[in-house]
Amino acid sequence: MKTVLQALRDEVHYPIPVGFVENKLIERQLDGDVEYSYEIAQSNEWKGALADCLYSLLQAVNYSESDKSVGVLSDKDKERLLVRINSLYKSIGEATVNLGQPMVYIGE
Repeated sequence: MKTVLQALRDEVHYPIPVGFVENKLIERQLDGDVEYSYEIAQSNEWKGALADCLYSLLQAVNYSESDKSVGVLSDKDKERLLVRINSLYKSIGEATVNLGQPMVYIGE
């Protein structure tokens, strides 16, 4: 069986630093070393940690130059991700989030 830490990393699908995931588990009072179970998957703590980790993908720095992009989610990808994030936050009674606007444009 897998641990809570492994399950959370698997659920996100994108590589994010394991230290970040561990921080979110601590903040949500989850033990990353225990076996992942149905009860944990249904808990508010799990849903909050998952939403936090998914939200970090929207906050990640994207690099673009000319026609090449690195680590960039399309606007449609971000919208779909945001729907899932907000659904998780709503299900546990927390405030929803939005995409916001980029702070800096270079070369425009």
